[in-house]
Amino acid sequence: MKNKKTSKAPCSKHESVNFSRFLLVSIFFICYGFLVEAQPILTLKDALQIGLENNFDIRIAKNDAEFAKAANTYGTAGFLPTVSATGSRNFLWNDISQKFASGLEVNRSGVATNSTNLGVAANWVFFDGGKMFITKKKQDAQQSAADIRIQNQILNFSDTLSAAYYQLVLSRLDLDVSRQDENRTAERLKIASEQFRIGTRPKSDQLIAQIDLNTIRNRIQNQQQQIEIRKGAFNQLLGRDPEVAFEVVDTVGNVNGYDFSQLKTKVLGENLQLKYQRQNLEVTKLGVKEIKSRGLPQVSLNTAYNFGRTRSEAGFALYNQSLGPNIGISAAIPIFTGTSVNRLVKLANLDLETRNLQLKLAESRLLSQLWRALKTLDLHLESAEIEKQNIALATENNQIVQGRFRLGQATSLELKDAEFQLSNAQSRLLQAKFNAKIAENQVLRLSAELKL
Repeated sequence: MKNKKTSKAPCSKHESVNFSRFLLVSIFFICYGFLVEAQPILTLKDALQIGLENNFDIRIAKNDAEFAKAANTYGTAGFLPTVSATGSRNFLWNDISQKFASGLEVNRSGVATNSTNLGVAANWVFFDGGKMFITKKKQDAQQSAADIRIQNQILNFSDTLSAAYYQLVLSRLDLDVSRQDENRTAERLKIASEQFRIGTRPKSDQLIAQIDLNTIRNRIQNQQQQIEIRKGAFNQLLGRDPEVAFEVVDTVGNVNGYDFSQLKTKVLGENLQLKYQRQNLEVTKLGVKEIKSRGLPQVSLNTAYNFGRTRSEAGFALYNQSLGPNIGISAAIPIFTGTSVNRLVKLANLDLETRNLQLKLAESRLLSQLWRALKTLDLHLESAEIEKQNIALATENNQIVQGRFRLGQATSLELKDAEFQLSNAQSRLLQAKFNAKIAENQVLRLSAELKL
């Protein structure tokens, strides 16, 4: 009886300390829960809208597209004539010495002469070997390539943003798993403490449970800190201040399987990187034609309307004035250009061949990436299904061992191992879902079907 009383007093004091700690930690988590709930929910769609407005790469691509659009005109392609106005007013003082057939002689010094010339001239190259038509098509292709580049930048940014968002979701769900671990360990501590109090279980089980609980709570604090750090990095990705508070949606959504043969056609036809390279290839082809057109004749229409007037104090003509239009056609036929055109055509054809090879290489690489992404996706989907079964089995096993632990038929290490197996299965399932979602996004990005 005496031993029982002496063991009861320390136990009561220890339980009081544990209860105080538990109360403080509970208050902390309750307050933290209220703070989390108070933070606004940021969906992936909203995050994408914010990021698209602030992302520098996308803004640069938009500026390039605006530049290509502004440069794509019939005037810059050479379809329109050039019109210019000229004017001059000249004053001269000359010494004149003239002798005419009639015998008249004029000898004067400092004769003042002034002349006025005004005119409007237009030049229109209406045939330049087809260069103007080729240049306009080239400008259309450049503008199309710039637009595709914007779409590709948006798609790549969406992929990067979604991966960072789902990483936050995974951290948030993993934190929930740790809190479940905390609840299970707290229950083990409660059972061990009660059984130690009545003398049916050694104190070591209580101490082990308390150590495990403290370790889990320390892990929870570290996880919370890591979540805040990731939120700051995510805000930076959105172009916002790192301290902007928000909370994520705690789900990664459903993930589907895909068939390689069906997606292969979509990748080759719809992939934005390939579309961009094909447009650049078209620009190169038109560039070759543009260079070849330099060796063809050029025909221009010239027209002008001129006014000229000259006054002189002495000389053959004291007053002369002309006013009227003129029109003419000029042709320039290249005969010898020092082989410069042929050399440029040869270089352009080499560049064209290189771009063709680069396009084929990009197609091969993208199909290889698609194959790996699909295999990775299938692997993670299978892992997720296995982990779902493991969670069901581990949950049942944990309940059985916990029941045996209550009856004193299982050791603390057995229950701890059951809790560990359940916790690991839950974490592995979350990681498998996250990996599957990232692999699915990769597949959708390659086929230009990533929509958030």
